[in-house]
Amino acid sequence: MTALEYTAAEGDAGRRVYHLLKNRLRFSAEGIRRAKNAGAVYVNGESVHMDRLLAPGDRVSVALDRCETPPDFPPERGPLEILYENQGLLAVNKPEGMLVHPSRGKFTGTLANIVSGFLLERDGSPICHAVNRLDRDTSGITLFAKSAYHKNLAVEALRQGEKRYVAILYGVLPEREGVIDLPIDREQEGFQRRVVRETGRPAVTLYRTRRVFDAGGGTVSQVELLLKTGRTHQIRVHCAALGAPVLGDRLYGTQASLALSEALGLQAHLLHAMSLVFPDPVTNAALTLTAPVRRGDLLKMWEKCGENPN
Repeated sequence: MTALEYTAAEGDAGRRVYHLLKNRLRFSAEGIRRAKNAGAVYVNGESVHMDRLLAPGDRVSVALDRCETPPDFPPERGPLEILYENQGLLAVNKPEGMLVHPSRGKFTGTLANIVSGFLLERDGSPICHAVNRLDRDTSGITLFAKSAYHKNLAVEALRQGEKRYVAILYGVLPEREGVIDLPIDREQEGFQRRVVRETGRPAVTLYRTRRVFDAGGGTVSQVELLLKTGRTHQIRVHCAALGAPVLGDRLYGTQASLALSEALGLQAHLLHAMSLVFPDPVTNAALTLTAPVRRGDLLKMWEKCGENPN
């Protein structure tokens, strides 16, 4: 049983269990409702109601797995590069060409299927929740939570953190270093493609161009990017809007960038989620997680500019 445990302090004396869950353990209203309905809250080993009053030294535990519903996709075996793990989180290095989570058109073979299968085989529970999502062709660090409780905390923690990417762009951005502050909106309802539009949601990307070099007769640039917001396709939309789309990007590329991508034999856009820096959602300790570049297409481009991305 996956349990969250807490020992009541002097300041908790006379307070209800509900108060403890909400204010000390930072459960969401939905999380408290689930714990209550599942009878998943215990004090000193006995199942209790939310209005139970606490005394100093009381041992409070919440059976997190009882608050969960089984995933609606099948757990599967598959290769998994684990970058970091603690009681509630699991960070893995996602390969390019793989979806993070099942969709209507793809129910198996995703990263979530494999993470679920790994946790089921090792720990007996298939529960996993994707905290951050990468596009199918974007490789790099992907964070999963082992419970809905840890996911809610991790989502909040990532809002305070840094998401750093590396990319190869077709062409060069206007300045060597800069800020792209352009709102992003869905091009049309029901469509995947996004566009820069005044009525869109705020989106901010910081960038630094590391190298400019020739690849197959075209000028490309090696760029480091830092997301200040997390809009769908944000880096790809922002770079394309400034005339330097991610190389290999079939959705936002130009005729010239796509021609070079084809000439270079690229099967996916050259974008990699390199690192996440954020406070641990439970202990508040600083975490820096890094995903080495494994993909051959990106490593080959790095070799052209004489640099190792790792």
